[in-house]
Amino acid sequence: MFHLGINYYGHDTSVALFKGDKLIFAIEEERLTRKKHDSSLPLKSIEYVTKKFKLNNKNVKSVNFATIPERILSKKHIDFYLDNEKEIDFFETKSNQKKLNYLLNVRSILKKKIKFNCEFNFHHHHLCHQYGAYYLSGFKSAACFSIDGLGEIESMCYGTAKNNKVKIFKSLNYPNSLGETYTAVTEYLGYTPESSEGTVMALAALGNKNANVPGKKKTFYDLFKEIIKIENRYFNINLEWFDFWRRRKTLRVSRKFTKIFGKKEKSKKISENKKNIAAALQARFEDAYISLIENLLRITKEKNLVISGGCALNCKANGSIKKKFNLKRIYIQPAAGDNGLAVGSAYAGFLKFNNYRKYNFKEVEHSYFGPAFTNSEIKKYLNKNRSKVNYTYITNIEKYSANLLKQKKILGWFQGRMEFGPRALGNRSILASPTDISVKDRLNRDIKNREYFRPFAPAVLKEKVNKIFNLSFKSPFMLIASKLKVKKPLNFPAILHYDNTARVQAVEKKTNKRFYKLINQFYKITKVPMLLNTSFNGKGEPIVCNPQDAISCFLKNKMDYLILGNYLVQKRSKN
Repeated sequence: MFHLGINYYGHDTSVALFKGDKLIFAIEEERLTRKKHDSSLPLKSIEYVTKKFKLNNKNVKSVNFATIPERILSKKHIDFYLDNEKEIDFFETKSNQKKLNYLLNVRSILKKKIKFNCEFNFHHHHLCHQYGAYYLSGFKSAACFSIDGLGEIESMCYGTAKNNKVKIFKSLNYPNSLGETYTAVTEYLGYTPESSEGTVMALAALGNKNANVPGKKKTFYDLFKEIIKIENRYFNINLEWFDFWRRRKTLRVSRKFTKIFGKKEKSKKISENKKNIAAALQARFEDAYISLIENLLRITKEKNLVISGGCALNCKANGSIKKKFNLKRIYIQPAAGDNGLAVGSAYAGFLKFNNYRKYNFKEVEHSYFGPAFTNSEIKKYLNKNRSKVNYTYITNIEKYSANLLKQKKILGWFQGRMEFGPRALGNRSILASPTDISVKDRLNRDIKNREYFRPFAPAVLKEKVNKIFNLSFKSPFMLIASKLKVKKPLNFPAILHYDNTARVQAVEKKTNKRFYKLINQFYKITKVPMLLNTSFNGKGEPIVCNPQDAISCFLKNKMDYLILGNYLVQKRSKN
């Protein structure tokens, strides 16, 4: 029996497939269309999964969609706009009229596009977030926390999970949104909204939240405490500072915001003002985030916590959790954003079909749910690009690659099943030595083409993690920023951020044998049990999916070598 889950609405559309009670495949549409954060109906992903697993009307028992269209069109949602009709042009813009028409007709549209003769289920957006995280955690019971910009009506939900059922018992509604607030300031600072919030999080380490705002007697942090208010353990956004809830023709921040903090900077120069705004925003985000979790744990009395939603990708905030609470276990959905909704919807459909019978699930400590390619398949792609690349088969590719990394070479690394979610975790990665800060600078400048202050993550042998970092929870997904435990001079400076934290990926042999072997080989010859790891893609591109994507990215960017399976690939000389 197969159960299909689809995130069809909003950004990062995706598909997940359960076979019985097991998640066997998941993919974002962007990986196939090559359009970053693709928001289109994931027809290529559906087609791929249908063909690969021979799906048909006999073996597909349910198709499940994350987001209930009627909830977006509900009286509660529409009344907000009607109550503020003098302020809002929601019903006047062509884009919103198109969106409303789509939602009104989406059920019939999906029936025509997705031709399985089975039960079609639509599930609550935040419930899908929470079901996805709960299923992957393997916990018997948990407190569930989902937080994002906007999902249907809600921007934050509390839930409890027990015996495979998740129940939401408290929520906060848009436009009272921590995620939308962070996005609005991201845009104001000159970065792309909905995709560059991580840049602002990184920039925050360079700022001083307690610096005085130019011409004002208040600090940046004082003002953000007025913007994001924390009352009775919940947050409340002061909407006077924002326009995201009214219109998006101009900035998402309001005139009041620009009057106090200054006009949006068009220059790429990183001013002190920009750094300090980022620092204050991040600090107040963490205040609210931690306060919400504290309240959830106080209400539920739970010792297990699962977190999901786009805001859960804020690894700095996640790094604060371990300091604050006496938790037994924590699980952060590796595809915490809307891509992960497909997993939650498929799981919810599976449970409904099986009348919520009890199942014992194990924690999923990896995100390798995408396509894989054999050496023979890889060779066909290499042959198609014979005029541009040379390639050699190497038996012990891990040892050979470790020696290249020791020589400060930068490698494109393509192995096994593609990761599901925004983090490359050793199968679609660009790898480098962590021992030389100039390698980090070269990566940012020449390959990723991004800001100098953006950090890279260390992929560390699991048994060495707790000797180096202050981590009390498992960290297989690069979602928790941790400070160093060691105080002696470091021989891996390239993985540290300006605040002396690192977004750790603990690598286990049982979850990724080849990647573990590579890091271990590097450790044997350098005494450094980690590699610098970043996603295999160029600027503005999705992570590579197939060997052709990898070859194309390698040819366009200044990596030294490409490792495809057991093949060492080099660019042909132009001479």
